[in-house]
Amino acid sequence: MRNLNSPKFKQADEYAEEKTLVEDYLLDNIDGLQTIAEHSDQSTQQFVTKQAESIAEFIDELVRCVKPGLTKAMFEKKLKIAIAAQLERRSLTKQEPRKTEAEMFIRVKSFLPWLRPASFSTFSTTNEKHIYPCFLELINFVAELVVRPLKDQKPASLDEQPKRLVRSYELTDVKPDNSESGRRVDLALKCDAIYNETGGNSEYDEDSFQISEACLKANNEWSDKRPNYPRIFAIVEVKPNSSYANMEKGFAQLVKYTHEIYWNQCNRHFIWGLVSGGSEVKACVFGPNFLLASQFMDVTSTAGRLELIRFLVNWSFCEPSKLGYDPAIRFNWKYWCFTIDMVNSNGPMPAQTTYYLREIVVIAERVFGRHTRCFVVGEQPPSLDENSDNSGDILIKDAWPEVSGSAEDDMRDESKLLERVSNGLAGRSEFNGLYPKFLGGGRMQIQNAHGDSVDETTRTVLGETVWAQLGDLPLRAHMRIAMS
Repeated sequence: MRNLNSPKFKQADEYAEEKTLVEDYLLDNIDGLQTIAEHSDQSTQQFVTKQAESIAEFIDELVRCVKPGLTKAMFEKKLKIAIAAQLERRSLTKQEPRKTEAEMFIRVKSFLPWLRPASFSTFSTTNEKHIYPCFLELINFVAELVVRPLKDQKPASLDEQPKRLVRSYELTDVKPDNSESGRRVDLALKCDAIYNETGGNSEYDEDSFQISEACLKANNEWSDKRPNYPRIFAIVEVKPNSSYANMEKGFAQLVKYTHEIYWNQCNRHFIWGLVSGGSEVKACVFGPNFLLASQFMDVTSTAGRLELIRFLVNWSFCEPSKLGYDPAIRFNWKYWCFTIDMVNSNGPMPAQTTYYLREIVVIAERVFGRHTRCFVVGEQPPSLDENSDNSGDILIKDAWPEVSGSAEDDMRDESKLLERVSNGLAGRSEFNGLYPKFLGGGRMQIQNAHGDSVDETTRTVLGETVWAQLGDLPLRAHMRIAMS
């Protein structure tokens, strides 16, 4: 008879719901998944691709230092020479403190066993704890090189400068702060701001596209070592091998962690993740009605490493929307609150209005679905006087419903339905307070690769390369409605 209280049974039962969701929503082996995170400007993306290739070539050169028959002293000498030679080819900027050659040597020695496991007798890809430091140091090594371009490939414009450094938190196999479930994560990635020579951020004031309500409640105190769900960009799950059972469990665990990210971050549209099965890695992206996973990337091969590096470098250069953040929800440091932009395609509001967040009354609680959020907002900035009445009188509903065709032809458009009710009851004072009055809203807009404004839908977010592989996946659109 099974002991239902045994840790093994509880562990197996704990992910049953998540495994069902993986079975229902996973679309595996998607080609070109990294294109979702490509920069919208084609010229900039060409520069980004060259950076990824140069970093991959650097790492390939380091891997070639690992040869059978070398003594430890000979191997370390070859490695130091290779690092020095490669760094000599790269620009040293003043944007960030740089690792010395000695520090980079230590980092490289930490991740090389994962890339060439047969040459390191004490390393095993079937031991998850062996992989943690390797994955961490490889990610952070790539981040270090993102701001050290080749001298003959220096950025020609601000667009060709990285917007952030995608790094791993230092602590691994740890429970993140602000965790609801208390589950430990293997590795967590964050987006660190890049500081320019004057001490300010390169593009985003204090990482405004990441700051969340939970961080504010914690008095904006977080650790650069311990993961914090309000700041986590993506989570990495490590498994001992790439068997179906291990990968399924890895995705199921990411489902649970992704729920925590949605819960803590009111400005996330979709969420990236990585699952490693031994030396084989899959990137994945969670959206309102999909979980897409890439082909396997084998880090012991040149081609596999290049694909993984492309993801990391693309994430460093792309717009925040390509990371899964809503660029229309930003943190205003002057008034210590979020601002929310409304693009109005219907109703009496101006074409675009900025509101100031007072309270989040509905949080996106599910990993898959409409991702409905409701915000109480005001038209004026909140007063910093604690005795002032800062209550809001406008409700914004934000969601990703299924849609049919264009906005003009969509019979299920909630903004149009609410506008019709408001217009029909206008002037009927006896109905005041019995229905929400439509102020404006409709489908949100994003810019495509040609700089044109288009409806923000799952198709425009994923891009044609990926969308063409998804069969009859229902289309969803980003809707935002203001009402009083």
